[in-house]
Amino acid sequence: PEQQRDKLPDDTAPCLIFYCLSGKRTTQAETILSALGQGRECYILEGGLQAWKAAGLPIVADRAAPDIMRQVQTIAGSLILLGVLAGWLVSPWFYLIDVMVGAGLLTAGLTGFCGMARLLAKMPWNH
Repeated sequence: PEQQRDKLPDDTAPCLIFYCLSGKRTTQAETILSALGQGRECYILEGGLQAWKAAGLPIVADRAAPDIMRQVQTIAGSLILLGVLAGWLVSPWFYLIDVMVGAGLLTAGLTGFCGMARLLAKMPWNH
């Protein structure tokens, strides 16, 4: 989240462990994450949560936490369906909705930046 970019929530932790699902994004951000560690030992979970689960280690999931990517998929799918139906029934100009959503998904896939996910993360139900 935005508020954690320049300061980590627990300044008293002796070490920090950073992780993502597969470990790839965390490894890519290693320099930035180490700087956020503010002098503490920092570790990257090699292979991410998938490797942790594959090793049979316990996972505690916060089921109350919203899944941003599911929200992105739901909204993107809905917009594409709406664009196709409106383009077919109302005006071909509505196909531009599909083009924009497709371009956004392609950008997210190629760069790792998902504008819709960033926007959704700021919504009150995701805090």
